[in-house]
Amino acid sequence: MSNKIVLLNTWHKSYDDRVYYHQAKCLAKYGFEVQIISTKEKCLKKADNITINSFDDSNLSREEKTKKIISYLSLFEPVIIICDSPLAVFASNKYKKNNKVKIIYDITEWYPSKIHLKDKTVYKKILKFIVLITFNLLAGLKSDSFIFGEFYKSIEYRILFFWKQFIILPYYPDLNYIQNYPLEKITTEINILYSGKINSDKGIDSVIGAINSASLKCPEIQFRLKIIGNVQTEEDQSIFNNLLSNLNKNVHINKIDLLSFTEFCKTIGNTQLFIDLRKIDYENTHCLPIKLFYYLACGRPVIYSDLKSIRKEIKNIDFGYLCDPIDLDSIAGIITNYILNPEIYFEHAKNALKVSGSTYNWNLIEKKFVSFIGNQS
Repeated sequence: MSNKIVLLNTWHKSYDDRVYYHQAKCLAKYGFEVQIISTKEKCLKKADNITINSFDDSNLSREEKTKKIISYLSLFEPVIIICDSPLAVFASNKYKKNNKVKIIYDITEWYPSKIHLKDKTVYKKILKFIVLITFNLLAGLKSDSFIFGEFYKSIEYRILFFWKQFIILPYYPDLNYIQNYPLEKITTEINILYSGKINSDKGIDSVIGAINSASLKCPEIQFRLKIIGNVQTEEDQSIFNNLLSNLNKNVHINKIDLLSFTEFCKTIGNTQLFIDLRKIDYENTHCLPIKLFYYLACGRPVIYSDLKSIRKEIKNIDFGYLCDPIDLDSIAGIITNYILNPEIYFEHAKNALKVSGSTYNWNLIEKKFVSFIGNQS
């Protein structure tokens, strides 16, 4: 029997951290022949029994994109297609009409997301929401089974398609990619890291505001914030510029652009504290932050917004704090507490590394993933 698997992405690029560095690498390691087809870039490469055969769909209609996907699938002849979007499922379903193949819908995105409904009138928002949710549920109906990145994104599918097989496969990191650095006491400076989109929704104003407040409580300490991310709109750039213009003298910010997955894993551990203060709205609180598990793997404390998704996934938060992202004084107090009480800082750092190694890493769940895929073919 053929062991060919396609990971078909119309939302994610070929070297997406989950798709390439975890799923594809894992399947190839266990003997599957793997091809990644992404419609987000032109790329043709092969290494380690993984072929990347991707194209750029930016100038293609939906119909043209679907036809091209089918032609790529026909050349490879997979027995399993793992899809990242409704469009990927629909294209695979058309291919399935003339070929024996199983379709797995890998649901990692909140869909429809508020980003799909941005800058529209109330009427248009409602209409587009109905259309998108209908297409998404239709994709679920046309799929043979599901992979869910987290609990809350699985609920409606497990209820409506209760007879279909599924696996919950969290966004845990492969620890082999993470570079660890010596843990040092905070003395004259504290190095803090934020990574993600630079906008108010993801909490950049709360992050900088809390650090500014903490710097007043500890004027003898230099606060160094490294930001890994990008600004996507002029409005966000204006807000960010205003934040930068109002920093206290002992606050320093170094912004760098988004890094490749491997560079990100090598870089982030060279810090002392991780912070993420995204707004607590319906979507944010039900979406599990992927980077949280990478931060834990670095063995450093974390300060996060108090999200339901984190509470659901992790019962004992002994490696940092979950907080109200608008309570800047309280967050500033948490930061200064780490500075003034090194025993708490070291304990939380040790707990972060311990829980990552014992529970929240890819190495512990990869065989479960391979077994699920093997049972589909």
